[in-house]
Amino acid sequence: MHQVVVTGIGIVSPLGTSVEEFCRRMFAAESGLVDIRNGFVGPNFPVPAAGRVPDERLVAPEALQRLGHKNSLKSHIFAAMATEEALQALPRDTPVDAIAYGTTDGISFDLIKSSFRKFDPATFDWDATRAETTLELLRDMVALHGNGHIEDQDLFTLNNACVSSNQAIGLALQRIRSGMWRRAIVGGVDARCTDENIMNFHMLGALSVANVPAAEASRPFSKSRCGFVRGEGAGTLILESLEEAQARGAKILGKISGYAASSDAFRLTDGRTDAKAAIHAMAGAIADARLDTQQIDAVSAHGTSTQMNDRLETMALKQVFGPQAYRMPVVALKSQIGHATVAAGALQAIATLRMLSDQRLAPTINYKDIDPECDLDYVPNQSRPAQLNAILSNSFGFGGQNACVVFQRYAS
Repeated sequence: MHQVVVTGIGIVSPLGTSVEEFCRRMFAAESGLVDIRNGFVGPNFPVPAAGRVPDERLVAPEALQRLGHKNSLKSHIFAAMATEEALQALPRDTPVDAIAYGTTDGISFDLIKSSFRKFDPATFDWDATRAETTLELLRDMVALHGNGHIEDQDLFTLNNACVSSNQAIGLALQRIRSGMWRRAIVGGVDARCTDENIMNFHMLGALSVANVPAAEASRPFSKSRCGFVRGEGAGTLILESLEEAQARGAKILGKISGYAASSDAFRLTDGRTDAKAAIHAMAGAIADARLDTQQIDAVSAHGTSTQMNDRLETMALKQVFGPQAYRMPVVALKSQIGHATVAAGALQAIATLRMLSDQRLAPTINYKDIDPECDLDYVPNQSRPAQLNAILSNSFGFGGQNACVVFQRYAS
């Protein structure tokens, strides 16, 4: 069985459009959330804040133009920017076998609606509503970069809501472990911070509508939390077998050692009230990594800032880790960038890898008041140094989907 390592990463997020900018601001306890009533939506829009990537920060990679791709879709630009940054770590003539990526292609109802409003059989862009377009774009970028051709059957589009990126990582982990693949590009993209999409989540009662500064709107695990803040972004990781990485002298950013997924099919927007399936996914990922719970040094929490998620995740952590849960740091990245749903796990993965390499915990900002039911160490408001060898990264999605990944520090 092959060990699996990460050798390249790239990111687009509300905290920055490069890994270095993102991590600098993350460790500095900054927020990427903004007031969207200042021009993006009207002053009476019911949701005041979102984690939007500023339009002026979006620079379509030259590869999109060279490939002749239509790049009007923001999701394409997000994914291309993140992947272009990750590919800088991969030399030419180093083949990529597959892509597994969480996307929202093919299910963006606002895009489909706007497309058919201007429907003209002679000029209509049918690709705008296909589910494969982002991965085909990334495949062409890989080829242009000199990393070979990826066959159609090795392009995996995943959309299981908030767990999509972690499932993409888990799929590649299993395939590379088994020897089926040597190297893969994984991650996720979600560029749906639109008024219609935000309104959809608002109608579910899931979003924060608190009359507070935007930077303080997402407050995971605080008693005063009142809903998540919609975010967006893209994260790309290059995964390969340890043997392949060592053979080419690659800089290894970390190991992926464990993965597990579960589904409870309980309700469209909620998980089980006993958190049984989330517990199963966390325990399964740790067992898959061949670690004991005592060897997990921190948790990168799903931490959405909703009343139910944070309470159930805390309860599940206590079940999995027992008394250790009270000594173990729990970090909630969504306090800084909001919830990028399909891309959330990829953004969290990059943050987790940097926590391991920098030996520093990111903060859970906006930790305002103590909830008696959420009584763990959430690394409140400031980052801090820590000895970190293994971190469990959680994603719990709509429909009762759960996917957890164990990342480890790599020591040569």
